[in-house]
Amino acid sequence: MTLISRAFGLAFATCLLAGCGNSNTWHQKLIVTVETPDGVKTGSSVVLVALHDTTGNEWMTLPEARGARYELTGEAVVLEVAPGRYLFALLKGLPYATNVFFSDEPPVETAPALADMRASRELSPKQYPLLVTFADNDNPASVARVDPTDLAASFGPGYALTSIKMAITDETVTKGRVEAVLGWLGEYYDKHLDGNRLATVNAENRFANSLASGAFDTEKN
Repeated sequence: MTLISRAFGLAFATCLLAGCGNSNTWHQKLIVTVETPDGVKTGSSVVLVALHDTTGNEWMTLPEARGARYELTGEAVVLEVAPGRYLFALLKGLPYATNVFFSDEPPVETAPALADMRASRELSPKQYPLLVTFADNDNPASVARVDPTDLAASFGPGYALTSIKMAITDETVTKGRVEAVLGWLGEYYDKHLDGNRLATVNAENRFANSLASGAFDTEKN
């Protein structure tokens, strides 16, 4: 087999697995601001988003890779709101900029504009990603949902969510901040935070059973 043939074969296999077509990428930044007894605190993270559209190339794309699909690379926002107490804005439920900035238009048509766009917008509560905290940062199963309208219930009096904003940026993708707080992260990509391999309605801790490390960081170490 010639070098050209091998290269074509590799490219064709890649198309089958990942889907050939148009792809657009952008960096979106999530900025979380919280009022605390010690003043306003802000945390952020930058993720890379790719929107792949295989329309017109379905014949050379596997069924599971057909159509428009998003691919996300990066990590959640982690914000130390009090000494040793952290608020996480997860990748789970994270809105994409196409839906935030162009909510009434098809994503595949608006995605190209995001590459050169530099703008920010405050999210509405219905666009918020899942917010969580840990009673014990060393215990994955101690994860708990945080009500964005009542941070005091999780952190005590004087804590309130001020805003969550999204910005389109050229900043680099954030890495390592979540794992610096959750040292066990690398052990839970293939199992849920309650330690079970499978999600089940019969789990004793159903919330921990609904999350794995992928909700915090897309990068396995």
